Amino acid sequence: MKVISITPRGFCKGVVNAIKAVRDAVNNPNTKQPIYVLGYIVHNRYVVNELTDLGVITLDDTKTDRLALLEPINKGTVILSAHGTNPEVVKKLKERNLDYIDATCEDVETTFKLIKKYDNRGYYILYIGKKNHPEANAALSLSQNICLVEHIYDIPKNLDKPIFVTNQTTFSTIEIKAIIDQIINEYPNTVISEEICNATRLRQTAIIKYNKEVDLCYIVGDPRSNNTRNLAYISENITKTKTKLIQSVSDINPDDLLDISQVSVSSGASTPGYLTKAVIEFLKNY
Repeated sequence: MKVISITPRGFCKGVVNAIKAVRDAVNNPNTKQPIYVLGYIVHNRYVVNELTDLGVITLDDTKTDRLALLEPINKGTVILSAHGTNPEVVKKLKERNLDYIDATCEDVETTFKLIKKYDNRGYYILYIGKKNHPEANAALSLSQNICLVEHIYDIPKNLDKPIFVTNQTTFSTIEIKAIIDQIINEYPNTVISEEICNATRLRQTAIIKYNKEVDLCYIVGDPRSNNTRNLAYISENITKTKTKLIQSVSDINPDDLLDISQVSVSSGASTPGYLTKAVIEFLKNY
């Protein structure tokens, strides 16, 4: 069985920087204790578990917003995740005199600056992203004149303001084109700044490039990771390859490998390299 290790894969720079911010805080004797992370620092439970082993407390509940998660916290240091944060969160941290560290990804921050810029200029903002994703939630908190567009049918009708369009950095390059094309069709004078990050774009392009004549593709990552799910979607629906999204080598079902001649492996931008390496080694030795 031939194993194709698709590159690039694994940690992007935003994930590396966010994890480093937490580890630096842990190793700094001047950091006020306890150390909290508001939400998953990045969307991978193995990363979160490793930080928990270092004494870091992750405040996470997908049914509770981050302002509410902060309510019981009155001491220590709060680290803000790579996905960006509602400004009201920062306001509350300052009101409580809590130390905080902002680990927002630089690419996400760039998008947020664009939203603020065009909001100040009086534009109505269409933000292409995934409902309830923390990056999208943070973006939507930046303006009263913004709406989430997840699908073509979410595009509002009869807008009478100038329009600015941007997006979640980990959105699908395939899906976003159809949405932007439809927005332009309805609002020809729209200002567009497509902000899919380079790490996301390269990983999605690589799946399309390397999945030719592949019988099975494994995407290693956490199901909560949007960029991981997008890789699996592209593999399954664009390259028409049988695809399995797994979190680790323990999720591999040997029955899936029957009659497989070529298998490919990639991973999300928040997946630790050792998890993907273990999958590749297992397949090579199978």
